[in-house]
Amino acid sequence: MQARLDADQKLVKREDMNWLFDQYQNSPQCAALAVKTRTNDEIRLKRLRLVFGQMMPSRVTSGHIRAYMDKVGETAQASANRDHGYLGRVFSWAKERNMVSHHPVRDVKKFSEQARDRYVEDWEFDLVYQVALNSAYPWIAPMMEFAYLCRMRAGEVRTLDRCRHLLADGVLVERGKGSKSEITLWSDRLKAAVSLAEQVCDSPRLTDSTPLFASRSGGFISDTAYKSAWRRVRQKAIEEGAMINGVLSRLTEPFNFHDLKAKGVTDHETKASGHKSKKMQAIYDRKPELIKSTR
Repeated sequence: MQARLDADQKLVKREDMNWLFDQYQNSPQCAALAVKTRTNDEIRLKRLRLVFGQMMPSRVTSGHIRAYMDKVGETAQASANRDHGYLGRVFSWAKERNMVSHHPVRDVKKFSEQARDRYVEDWEFDLVYQVALNSAYPWIAPMMEFAYLCRMRAGEVRTLDRCRHLLADGVLVERGKGSKSEITLWSDRLKAAVSLAEQVCDSPRLTDSTPLFASRSGGFISDTAYKSAWRRVRQKAIEEGAMINGVLSRLTEPFNFHDLKAKGVTDHETKASGHKSKKMQAIYDRKPELIKSTR
């Protein structure tokens, strides 16, 4: 009887898209991805399962994916593009392993995304910096300094370790996403940012192995905690503002934390960003280049 039940289960086994998603998610190739990438994949996978989950991979066409992209793109073209990227990875992985014979994603174009060009003015930086210092999240202020002075992403700033990254010559910036790591040499302002971080963080102990931006438990500040704090500080800068040079100022145009890296690249003497390609360097340089006239 049990043998018959086992045989029936095998007969009704359905290798649909949900099955293919599971195979990919449990693969060594997926496990090797960055933690943030896998976390974001889990979020978009919930949406994709609702639409494609019960379809057989062989029945998924470029038209199905185009229709999905157009629907999601009505309100969130960037999200549609990220979903496209995930589906592309799944089908590429599966085709290499003879799990599918076609790749329907390759013929579907992504939406064009305009490069961000928001430049943060000095007074805007100073305003949000002051608001952060006087908020419940004063550690946002030195985080802003590191993002600007070392041209770092938020995740790179959050995970700075006093022993590993604060060196005799300067700050070791271990860049992600294929960019080149570097050491940003010490300046008075960068040293002051380290001192401020040590003063305002709630770490119960301070040793060489303590994260520079430590939570109350002594570990790194989580991505969720940082994002929540940044949103609150930015909103306070919009609603309440702060005194800048004796004048009450408010933030009129919000900016993202990542825009601080772009400001750092734009203001830097050599436009140093850690990016290997000129194209990526150009994306982070957000002021028109000053060129002398022909004569």
